[in-house]
Amino acid sequence: MMVKRWIKKIFVSLGFTTSFFLILFLVLLGSFLGYLAGQNSSPELTPGGQLSAQVEAYRSLVTDEAQKAGITGYENLILAVMQVESGGAGLDPMQCSECPLNRRYPNIPGGITDPYYSISIGVQYLASCLKTANCTSPSDVEKISLAVQGYNYGNGYISWAVQRDGGYTVENAQAFSTMMKQKLGTKGYGNPQYATKVLSYYTGNGAATGNGEYGYPLAQGTYRISSPFGYRSNPMGGGSEFHKGVDFAAPEGTPIYASAGGTVIFAEYGRPPYSGYGNVVVVRVSASVIILYGHCSRLLVSANQTVTKGQKIAEVGHTGEATGNHCHFEMRINNTPVDPMPYLTGTSSSK
Repeated sequence: MMVKRWIKKIFVSLGFTTSFFLILFLVLLGSFLGYLAGQNSSPELTPGGQLSAQVEAYRSLVTDEAQKAGITGYENLILAVMQVESGGAGLDPMQCSECPLNRRYPNIPGGITDPYYSISIGVQYLASCLKTANCTSPSDVEKISLAVQGYNYGNGYISWAVQRDGGYTVENAQAFSTMMKQKLGTKGYGNPQYATKVLSYYTGNGAATGNGEYGYPLAQGTYRISSPFGYRSNPMGGGSEFHKGVDFAAPEGTPIYASAGGTVIFAEYGRPPYSGYGNVVVVRVSASVIILYGHCSRLLVSANQTVTKGQKIAEVGHTGEATGNHCHFEMRINNTPVDPMPYLTGTSSSK
C-alpha cells in the first residue's frame, strides 16, 4: 500500500486527478491478474504425438470407464482426445461441461469441477459418437475420424457428414464449421482440424491401418494422393519419368506410420542407394519386401530398430528432391518397385 500512495503522489503532482489514478490502477491490476491467469492455463500439447504425463496418469481410470461404456480397446483414442482437449490439466480434462450427458454441473464452459466425472461423461459421449459413426474397430480410422470430429462439433455433424459425403472429410469438417457459424452468428465454431489433431496422438492401435495386410502410411483424412505410381511429368524439371511410389501430400509434421512391421535398415538423409529421398526411412518387412518413406521432415526411428504396424516412425516434410510437403511411399519386392495401392486396399498380397 505504501507503493500505491507513492505512485499516487507522483501522478497528483503532475496534475492528474484522483479519478484518473484510480482508473489507471484498475487497468494495471487487471493486466496483472490476466498474467497470473495465463500462468495457470493448460500446458502446451506435447509435440511429436506423445501423450503428456498428465494424460497418462488417467490411463487406469480411462480403462475402467471404457469398459463400463462398452468401448474396451479404445483407451488410446480416449487419451488422445483428452490430450487435444486439455493435455490432462484442469478439473474438466475431457472438456465436456456443455455435453448433454452432463446433468450434475452447469452446462457452461468450465462447469464441471470433478475430473473423474468429466472422464466418465466424456467416455460415454465418445462411445455414443463411435456408435453413431458405426465404428466397429479401434483400427477403423475412417469411422474414428468421423466420430471424434462429432465429439468436437455435436449438433448432428456425424449424420450430416454421412448424408453429405458418406463420412468424414477435411472439407466437410470445414464446411460444417462455416455453416454453424452462420447459423449461430458466432465468430467461430469448433475446430475443423480436430480429427487430424486427435489422430496425431492416436498411435497405439494401428492408427494407420488399411483393409489389407499393409496399412496406409498416413491417417485417413490427413492427406491427398498428389502423384500415383507410374509414368508422369517430372515435377523437378519436366520430361517424362517413372514414379516408383505414391505421394501422400499432407501438411508438414503430419504423422507417418509404419505400413507393416519389420526392421529399419536405413533412417537418415538419403545417400546411395537412396539419394534424392531427403530424410528417409526404409523398413525391411520380409526377405523380399522393403518399404520406403521419403522426404520426411523428422525421423523418429533409427537403423536396426524393430517397428510394428501402425507405429509412428516419421513426420511429413519436403526434404530432398521434393516440390512440396508429402510422404513418398514406395514398396519394393525383390528390389523391384511395385504399385503399393493394391497392397493397401487388400486386393493384392506380397506373400
